[in-house]
Amino acid sequence: MPCRVEYVHGCILGFVNPPSMRVPTASVAVAADPPRILDADLLSEAQRQFDICNACRYCEGLCAVFPALERRSIFTEGDVLYLANLCHDCRSCYDVCPYATPHEFAVDVPPLMSRIREQTYQSYARPRALGSVLLGPTRGRAWLATLVVVVTVVLGLFILGWDRLVAPPADEEAFYEVIPFLVMTIPASVLSGLALIFIGAGMVAFWRDTTKGRPDLGSVREALSAAFSLRNMHGGGPGCTYPDETPAKSRLVMHSLVFNGFLATFVATILAAIWQEFLGRMPPYPLLSAPVIIGTIGGVATIAGCVGLVFLRAGSRKELETAGTRRLDMDFIVLLVLINGSGLALLALRSTTAMGLLLLVHLALVAAFFVSLPYGKFVHATYRTSALIQDSLEIRTDD
Repeated sequence: MPCRVEYVHGCILGFVNPPSMRVPTASVAVAADPPRILDADLLSEAQRQFDICNACRYCEGLCAVFPALERRSIFTEGDVLYLANLCHDCRSCYDVCPYATPHEFAVDVPPLMSRIREQTYQSYARPRALGSVLLGPTRGRAWLATLVVVVTVVLGLFILGWDRLVAPPADEEAFYEVIPFLVMTIPASVLSGLALIFIGAGMVAFWRDTTKGRPDLGSVREALSAAFSLRNMHGGGPGCTYPDETPAKSRLVMHSLVFNGFLATFVATILAAIWQEFLGRMPPYPLLSAPVIIGTIGGVATIAGCVGLVFLRAGSRKELETAGTRRLDMDFIVLLVLINGSGLALLALRSTTAMGLLLLVHLALVAAFFVSLPYGKFVHATYRTSALIQDSLEIRTDD
């Protein structure tokens, strides 16, 4: 790999204190404790690589992970889970590490973190019985989402009838003329409520296993600032090394489009609810209204970001992540594109006879999103935010 040969002092550290010969007794004691979340071999491998990183410490300026790693002399299972979810997968460490493969020490941090995160999602999924099924290699969540879409569309056709779905739209309350308000909101409320309960339960369990100390307002505020700004995705300054070895900000830009686009569509939904419930204005709204403008910008930004991420992933190094996390990303991207694409199509054709069918398909995709939410890539935001809070707590304690 180019650029590794420049870091001679890291190699010197290795000769002075060879990590392969350095086996801290504390780590051996920790490894003797049977892990509850991770496979024993994976936990042992993480402890081995982190011990080497602690002996070298060349990467401490790259991201938040390595300073957090250096604050520890031993690595419990909770520490390993915390560090892996604090990682933003910028992969800068792999390209500068003098001990990465093909070196005999094989310090390959990005794929290691990917494996740990994959087991995090499976182990903390709630209900627990669904974790291995919906997050396993059979792509159960994708089949579940597809089933929800098909069942919703079939039930809609059966209950509402074809004639109602293809009838010319009314001038006012056109959406509710096709699908009544309560039929839209009650299932959506139930599904979203259950999704939030399951995600919250997983986050509480993760927090209990990984966090030391109680969060305060300052640590939460700092963590949210880091999360919303995607600060740790800069990869030490010049940007991520994803998809190739040249640092760039393309991945940061695409993630920002998806993240902010998602927020914009959420804000548009809130505005639409305010207009309806407090101002008495029923959808669909004028093209130049705030809910439509913000929602359209959000939808376009989300699709653009998702498409950009797909192209970046096509050129990325597959050996630096697990197949499971790659599938998780792609399933989430496809579902986001379908939801926002159907929403934009509904906006464009809402005055035609295609409106009813498009509305049904769009709502079916939204239902699939809520059902698969606790078992998709979205959950990484909860574990990462928890890790960011812990990181902020540790920094504030040290200060």
